[in-house]
Amino acid sequence: MLKEVIQKKSIRTNQEKIKNLLGEIKVIYTDVDGTLLGPDGCFFLDTERQYTLKPAQALVAVLERNIDIVMISGRHIRQLRENARVFGFKNYIAEMGTQIVYNLGEEVILNLGDFKKTEESVFKTIEKSGVLDLLRQTYQRKLEDHTPWSSERDCTPLFRGYVDVNEANELLRQKGYENLVLVDNGVIPRKSETLDVPEMHAYHLIPRGVGKESGIKIDRRIRKIPKKAAIAIGDAVADLPFAQEVGAFFMVKNGLVKNSHLAEQILEAENIFVTENEMGLGWAEVVEWITQETETVGI
Repeated sequence: MLKEVIQKKSIRTNQEKIKNLLGEIKVIYTDVDGTLLGPDGCFFLDTERQYTLKPAQALVAVLERNIDIVMISGRHIRQLRENARVFGFKNYIAEMGTQIVYNLGEEVILNLGDFKKTEESVFKTIEKSGVLDLLRQTYQRKLEDHTPWSSERDCTPLFRGYVDVNEANELLRQKGYENLVLVDNGVIPRKSETLDVPEMHAYHLIPRGVGKESGIKIDRRIRKIPKKAAIAIGDAVADLPFAQEVGAFFMVKNGLVKNSHLAEQILEAENIFVTENEMGLGWAEVVEWITQETETVGI
């Protein structure tokens, strides 16, 4: 099934369809870990841990065409600022869409939906409610703080482990935390001696109705960017809703492999496509195609 999806939904198979979905590309929204970056968060490693310059070459080509690249990630705002400075980006969306940042932090817009902040930060408001202790106690040896990155959050508490998010969110509803939702942000290459889980995922606790895709929606509205002028690239379940807010969404191959249950959904979607390569090479595959089309037909 996976091989069939990759073949039917590849860029190579769908070039004309993708062209018809898009106009002149002004912005590329990209997930970071497992998408833009390779193993261990390295920009220059492929999945075989061989060094490659292809992602860097693709990045330079798209920056030379003045196409804005916006990182959208579960990472916190300070992490993304340093990433952006290295890559030559100006704008990014942090903590699962809750912080929309322009010009390396000169302007930050909070995206919280109906959630009301009562403490010094959104994180402190959530922490004081007792919901974090509820999750830790309910899912002992299944869920824990994603240290050290969980200690520097402004908006969204960060966990690692392996839980049924539907079950967890039903628990939150029953306990009176219906304004929050636990979101799976994908598989991570992390081990923990204190957990007993078959694989490790990163989870964010975010205000209900908020997500990476809502961050894109607000950014497009602020900057008056039409859907046809935007694409997105990602690797996780939390990235799939990007498709609602852009002309075309591309899932790097490793995202489909790790989320095989999404195969049918991807196959049926009109504007979701899958790369033939994984992680940074898959990212480069998309960006190279965009820059080539910009040169040849001026989309």
